[in-house]
Amino acid sequence: MDAFDRWMHTGPPTRPISRRDLLRSAGVGALGLSLASILAACSDDQNAGPSSSAATSPSPLPPIAGELTVAQWPLYIDKSKGRSPSLDMFMKESGIDVDYRTVIDDNQAFFATLVPLFESGQATNWDITALSDWVVNLMRQQGWLETLDWSALPTADETMLDAFRDPAYDPGNAHSVPWQGGVTGIAYYPDLVPGGKIEAFADLWNTELAGHVGMLTEMVDTMTLTLLMLGVDPQTATLDDAARAKDKLLEQRDQGIVRQYVGQGYIDDLVSKNNWASMAWSGDVFYYKELGGAPDLEFVVPSEGGVIWTGPLQIPVQAEHPADAHAFMDFYYRPEIAAMVTDWVLYMTPVDGVHDIMLEKAKNLTGADRQYYETLANSPLLFPPDDPASANLYEYKAFDGKEFEEYSALFQQVVNG
Repeated sequence: MDAFDRWMHTGPPTRPISRRDLLRSAGVGALGLSLASILAACSDDQNAGPSSSAATSPSPLPPIAGELTVAQWPLYIDKSKGRSPSLDMFMKESGIDVDYRTVIDDNQAFFATLVPLFESGQATNWDITALSDWVVNLMRQQGWLETLDWSALPTADETMLDAFRDPAYDPGNAHSVPWQGGVTGIAYYPDLVPGGKIEAFADLWNTELAGHVGMLTEMVDTMTLTLLMLGVDPQTATLDDAARAKDKLLEQRDQGIVRQYVGQGYIDDLVSKNNWASMAWSGDVFYYKELGGAPDLEFVVPSEGGVIWTGPLQIPVQAEHPADAHAFMDFYYRPEIAAMVTDWVLYMTPVDGVHDIMLEKAKNLTGADRQYYETLANSPLLFPPDDPASANLYEYKAFDGKEFEEYSALFQQVVNG
């Protein structure tokens, strides 16, 4: 019985309660302006690299080298007894030795280690990195990512869900493949909020919630939802629109409604019920509702719109083992492998077929375990709609470096004022 067969016949995974180091760490909060300044400076450099408006043709891939270095976030792959069964399966099948390191816990901090290498034309020593979608958008504009060879990604091409194809941050998926995704919306307790429910982002401006609302330090999330509340499409938003969003956030803050602006730690305030309602990421809410002791916690996509985001994998320029990197990416688009990862991390899968596997696993179980996997299989927090727009979900604005700096400067007035 291999790792996948064992997984098919076991119940819900166990994992540490804390998820502070997951994907959406505080990379664009109080320190975001310095990253923006770096990128703004790069965007003014005429020698920074090719424009992202049209991807360059991929270079011919060399033979498989048999080794691979991956920079990932903590708690972002399946685990059992200190190892990853899916990673062990990949290494055994492919013969590729993977140096998989959980060295990213902040987009800005990790990216800042790469920028000097990119600027000086040196290799980063990483074959795959897992920086977030909005960072991929900025990196590709500088020519700091390899163009993918989709002929080496046949499984990904076949099984990638439509919701994750051709994103604004990487048109045509030319430089990245999604690893996991999620939704930014609102979590709340029906027994604590006025009227028993939250439906709109504007509901977080209700003074009856004073001192019990959590807002995120992540500029891309908070500014996007505020723009949507103002009726502005994030992709076409102007700097004037962003200034209006800043003023609206200041109004909420200055009325004492916000308990605090916080990063991944927002979930602690929710679980402890210090906050009755909060901006939230879908995977966290799913975990705490189903496994983490907060069954009365609810998640909603605001009526004005929510955010669908992606944690992609990308290959930095001059990566030493690009063929091995492609093999790794394609392996994880096998539905049976993707199901193992999704089961453990509880974020949105980009892979078609995982839903059916979850249902099949439920049939092999009984009682609470069976109910758990049926819940997973039917959750919109794990399986996105084919057309996110039909579910009122929007992508982040595809910033250039200068725009990112301008938005960040406005947002600092909110979180640091």
